[in-house]
Amino acid sequence: MNNKKSLFLTYALVVFSMLFWGTSYVFSSICLRSVTPILLILTRLVISAVMLWLIVLIFYRKEKFALKDLKWLLLLAFFEPFIYFIGETYGLQRVSPIVTSLIISTIPIFTALFMRLIYHVKLLKINILGIVISFIGVVSMLVNPNMRFDADGWGLMFLLIAIFSAVAYGLVLNKLAANIHPVLLIAIQNTIGALYFLPLCLLWGEKLEIMTVEDIALLSNLPPEFAFWLCILLLSVFSSSLAFIFYSFSVKQIGITRSNVFTNLIPVFTAITSYILLGERLTWLKIAGIFIIILGLMLVQKKRKQKEFSKYN
Repeated sequence: MNNKKSLFLTYALVVFSMLFWGTSYVFSSICLRSVTPILLILTRLVISAVMLWLIVLIFYRKEKFALKDLKWLLLLAFFEPFIYFIGETYGLQRVSPIVTSLIISTIPIFTALFMRLIYHVKLLKINILGIVISFIGVVSMLVNPNMRFDADGWGLMFLLIAIFSAVAYGLVLNKLAANIHPVLLIAIQNTIGALYFLPLCLLWGEKLEIMTVEDIALLSNLPPEFAFWLCILLLSVFSSSLAFIFYSFSVKQIGITRSNVFTNLIPVFTAITSYILLGERLTWLKIAGIFIIILGLMLVQKKRKQKEFSKYN
């Protein structure tokens, strides 16, 4: 495969990963009507892990990982899915899918700040401007038309936890992606993640109670149990498996910095899915916020000198 085709494939896969993550906020929101966050996460991780290990056994049996990488794999799974999914899912219980995806899409901004503070990587003036603009966009998403704060404080706190764990996850993933095949890597990640969640689920006695889906346009004609498990399956196969595999592949090919640029697409996919499935209204403040945040994210990534990031990519 020549370089152009390889690059096109890489970009196509990372766009699909953002599509799967963008829609996951809506499907998770639907599932949270019937199940608690911990049980939801554990269920999708178990289904994902079983599917991925079957794929590994059939197609990638010869792929291995070094024992020296085990500590990094344990750390990888701790940051994501464990801490990240706790933050994201509990945040999603309190904040709408669109606002959740927009806040999560600011991960590249925090990655840039982390690089600046810890590794002293230089930020251009236009990057700093992008950070400020994106912050303004987030604020515009969190106020109502009467200019009053319209977001749950605890929900925002959980989403901040998710953001910082995702930054740490990206840095650890960047270290492992070059040495471990993406399918094997995510199979291990999700298996360890499920083991992290299992004691919490047993301790809290999580239960499943299927609720109605009558107010969800495309699912209203389906039995509630079928609609619920359909959403779980979509989350397990696409969001917890394929999205991570595609993202890991893109990190391996083009680096964490360039891969993160595509998170700009997540809120767009979430907004479209929320409108179709949940009938969520897009106020002028939310629409403005979407464009402002995306503009800011683009500026954060603009004109970065490759030599400054090469050793982190």
